[in-house]
Amino acid sequence: GAPVTCRPADLLKPELAELEADVRRQAQEKGIQLAGNAIDDVLTVALFPQIGLKFLENRHNPAAFEPLPQAEAAQPVTKAEKPAASGIYTVEVEGKAFVVKVSDGGDISQLTAAAPAASSAPATAPAGAGTPVTAPLAGNIWKVIATEGQTVAEG
Repeated sequence: GAPVTCRPADLLKPELAELEADVRRQAQEKGIQLAGNAIDDVLTVALFPQIGLKFLENRHNPAAFEPLPQAEAAQPVTKAEKPAASGIYTVEVEGKAFVVKVSDGGDISQLTAAAPAASSAPATAPAGAGTPVTAPLAGNIWKVIATEGQTVAEG
């Protein structure tokens, strides 16, 4: 086919008038009373073609739909049991590990900094003098083919 050189939606044929006539015809055949603003019902059928007319048929008949959820009998709230003994936990905050002792009652009695975890990333080599390359446009980097400090040729 020929390339599309305009807004693609402009190539669609208008369907609303035809759909509105179809909904009015089906409503009359089935004895469905449309809303005062019939376009709402037309859009309901347009958006939900498999069940739109069935909804319009039964909109004033609650028995045709799922029953409303019933509030379940209120269950008595059981209080969670507290741990019997105090605990010692290691907590990490912003990359730093802390050993925390929690006594009965939730009081924090001692904070000590834990040894920082060893970094598995190798140390980067210092960059040489150069000219920063700035990006004139926003975008995504899909692949980096040069390493920091590598000399590259133009082109």
